[in-house]
Amino acid sequence: MTIHVPGKVLLHHVPLKFVRDKVTGGGKKAVDQSLPLVPFIDFLIVLIVFLIMQFQTSGELITPAATITMPSAQNTEEIEISPIIAIDANIIALDGNRMADTPSLAANPTLERIEPLIQNLETLKRNWSVLHPAEPFPGNVILQADINIDFRVVKKVMFSAAQAGYTNVSFAVNALGGD
Repeated sequence: MTIHVPGKVLLHHVPLKFVRDKVTGGGKKAVDQSLPLVPFIDFLIVLIVFLIMQFQTSGELITPAATITMPSAQNTEEIEISPIIAIDANIIALDGNRMADTPSLAANPTLERIEPLIQNLETLKRNWSVLHPAEPFPGNVILQADINIDFRVVKKVMFSAAQAGYTNVSFAVNALGGD
């Protein structure tokens, strides 16, 4: 056995032309391609800047509807994530879904339950207890009412919330100065 010069010898002895072309490269483009990193890094920087701009740390959980003028208050606290009941001159809505008509509730002076509101709040309560089985139900609800709404309508909404097990009612207000 003679000594040969070292070099590429893998599959060179196969007499098929297409195998020899594949092994030697055949004058074609390389199989591996380089990834242009500069555009990729630019894309990631734009994405990170966008996400940072969208992130809010103020704790603002609700945006008042255009039809609601909320009252102002001096002493306020940050609110927690809870179901939001919005009362304007036309409708009562739970998380944006219509529950009742405000004029029809204001016309009747007797204290009555708002059944669709109670049913939806009880559904939210059951969902919360499924998600948090070991914790007691806090019963928090946020009431976002227009400043010109009749107090009887607010009383009916609060009564219905209490009937559904939501006893901790927070009023959404505009904060006046202070810290």
